[in-house]
Amino acid sequence: MAGKGINAKGRRESGAFVAIPCAVLDHINFTRLTPKGIKLFMDLCSQLRMKRGGPINNGDLCIAWSLMKERGWSSKQTLYGAREELEHYGWLILTRQGGRHIPSLFALTFYAINECGGKLDVAETRTAPGHWKQEKSLWIPSRKLESVVRPSGQCGTTIRPIQPKNRVIQ
Repeated sequence: MAGKGINAKGRRESGAFVAIPCAVLDHINFTRLTPKGIKLFMDLCSQLRMKRGGPINNGDLCIAWSLMKERGWSSKQTLYGAREELEHYGWLILTRQGGRHIPSLFALTFYAINECGGKLDVAETRTAPGHWKQEKSLWIPSRKLESVVRPSGQCGTTIRPIQPKNRVIQ
């Protein structure tokens, strides 16, 4: 007769995992996220590496286009809009400002920020920043695509800032 260990083999997936507290998933700021915001949130969670109950690389999460297009993102504008949304609701903070050939790095605010080999612009924290706990107003994208007709008669897409609804612009 076979032991219990033999019957259980192959049932559990191996590899990295991420634990997301139910308080995070039930919070109003999470329920207000758009599907693209949730996708980016999950893509960032997939970059976390856990050890002894917590992440060891929070603060070293990257949203570079070259990395994210491999995860199914098809538009830079959509990706960066989702990043703005996560920052608005307090789920994401910048830990290193990128530059030429150096990507910006981010941390999720429901975990403490790790040291990450000294490459961050912010200090390591013992507790989570918790910016996500403050209820935020509904996110409105900072840019909007509008279809315009140019004087030459050609149609095109132009990025224009969103105008407030209650203000008349002359």
